[in-house]
Amino acid sequence: MTRARTALVLAAVLVLASCSASPAPPSPVGSPESASQSPVGQRAGTAAGWRELPGSPLSPRALALGLWTGQEALLIGGIDEPCPPGADCVGDRSPLLAAAAVNPDTGRWRVLAEPPVALLWMQGAVVGGVAYIQGHTVGDGIAMLVYDIAADRWSRGSLPTAPGLTLVRGGDLLFAARGSEETEPGPDYVYRPAERTWTELPADPLGAGFDRAMAWTGRELVLFDHKIVPNPGADGPSVTRAAAFDPASGRWRRLPDSSMLGTGPWLAEGGKLIAPALGGADGGQVGNWGRTYPYGGVLDPVAGTWSALPGAPGAGPGGGHGSAFGAVSAVYAERPGPVLNAATGQWGAIPPLPQAEVSDSTVVAAGNRMLVFGGARWPEGRKAELSARTWLWTPRS
Repeated sequence: MTRARTALVLAAVLVLASCSASPAPPSPVGSPESASQSPVGQRAGTAAGWRELPGSPLSPRALALGLWTGQEALLIGGIDEPCPPGADCVGDRSPLLAAAAVNPDTGRWRVLAEPPVALLWMQGAVVGGVAYIQGHTVGDGIAMLVYDIAADRWSRGSLPTAPGLTLVRGGDLLFAARGSEETEPGPDYVYRPAERTWTELPADPLGAGFDRAMAWTGRELVLFDHKIVPNPGADGPSVTRAAAFDPASGRWRRLPDSSMLGTGPWLAEGGKLIAPALGGADGGQVGNWGRTYPYGGVLDPVAGTWSALPGAPGAGPGGGHGSAFGAVSAVYAERPGPVLNAATGQWGAIPPLPQAEVSDSTVVAAGNRMLVFGGARWPEGRKAELSARTWLWTPRS
């Protein structure tokens, strides 16, 4: 039976529709310890807000992959014939190969070696100075590429034979999580770079689920999902479940169920995991749940407790994408909008880009800053106009 997925679309990272915050100051989500770390955001002599990073060596494009290395944003591939918003089309079958990196502190760009194959719908993670990238080939196969950042060298990697895997960094390990177990349940995997081998993770204590996602706390890998329930016919919402995996011991521990509906993305800050998704759902007129369940929330994985987002602004129908930043990291939605300062618990707003609005841009959390590259716009009755411009938003410290 096909299950309904939670009515929330979060893009990587990651919208609008805000209202006034709670009259009382909300409690900070982070801790004093996290607030005292050296911030990556507003540096001495650097103004908060948007500034352009000119000089990109890449041609105009949309849907490039963006990864943060700790010093540079890697911008890889993309397409130059995107589908218009809402259109049902095959899409660009000749993805781009060119890749580049930019250091947002210096503004310096460098051209990267070309990957051995162009990929569509890429996703990846950086572990130990190496970028691991998976995507679809033009022939609809699945491939993984491995990029040694210091050596500027590409190679082909291997992936477990399983559908719908998402790569997640966990310390010096790489994990691959199934997105759903609705049609093909099975294990998740861990890759140990020193051994260059994938092995199965022990079975998690949650059982079969959908909308599965993982987040690294700094010590444990937390798995989030929803229990597979009859649809229609469920007697309530399938709330977010969680379990934590300790790579050192190889053991899972079950965490309490939440009262929220989203499974990420998550910001790790101050010992907590924060999902800044806005809005919620009540089940509708038929099968109403009696109250609204929020899409976002906060998990303390050590204490095993859940809490609401502090003073969260409202969202339109179907929820909204929120962003959040901490001292050294962030999760950003695909467009500017409401943003949570995790150290203070206060919400603000990322203003619109200082250019014509585009879609299918690449958004990278460059430390706790937001880097936006490329994208496309469709003037009425005309072909897509592509962008190669790069912008950096720095939060106020």
